Amino acid sequence: MMYATHLNSKIKMSFLQFIQWLNDTHWSTALREGDNAFPIVESFHILALGFSVGTIMLVDLRLMGLSFRRVRASDLIRQFEPWAMGGFSVMLLSGLLLFFAEPLKAYTTIAFRIKILLLILAGLNVWLFHKGIYRRVAQWDDAAVVPWQAKLTGYSSLILWLGIIVCGRWTTYF
Repeated sequence: MMYATHLNSKIKMSFLQFIQWLNDTHWSTALREGDNAFPIVESFHILALGFSVGTIMLVDLRLMGLSFRRVRASDLIRQFEPWAMGGFSVMLLSGLLLFFAEPLKAYTTIAFRIKILLLILAGLNVWLFHKGIYRRVAQWDDAAVVPWQAKLTGYSSLILWLGIIVCGRWTTYF
C-alpha cells in the first residue's frame, strides 16, 4: 500500500514536471505572450464551439421532440452531423493550442478538469446513441414522439455542452 502511494505521488510529480516543462517551452510562451496568436486561436475556438454546439443543439431538440417534429430524425442527423463534426474538429484543434499556451493554468484549474470530464461524457453520450437507439431509428424516424432513450440522449447532450461551455469560461477567469 505504501509503495502504491509513493508511486502515485511520483507519477503526479512527473506529470506536473511535464506540464511545467511544456509551460516553459518557447512555443507555449510564444502562444501565451504573443500579441496575436492567443486571440486568433481563441477566436477560432469560440467560433467553432458556436458552430459545433449550434448544430448539435438542433439535433438534440429533434431528439427531445421539441422541434423539427416533421423532419425525419435520420435526415436531420445525416445533414447536421458532418457539420457538427467539422466544427468539433476545429474546436478540438484550437482547444489543444489553447491548452499548450497555458498548460500550467489548465492543470491547476478544477474547472478545466471538469470540462475534460464533461467532454469525455459528451463523446460517450454520442457513442452510446449511435450504438444503441439510433440503430433502430427506422422504427421511430417519423414519429413526433421519440423513444425515451433518444430524449435522454438529447437532454444529456444539452446539459453536458452547457457544462463544457461554463467550465471553459471559468477556466479563463480562475
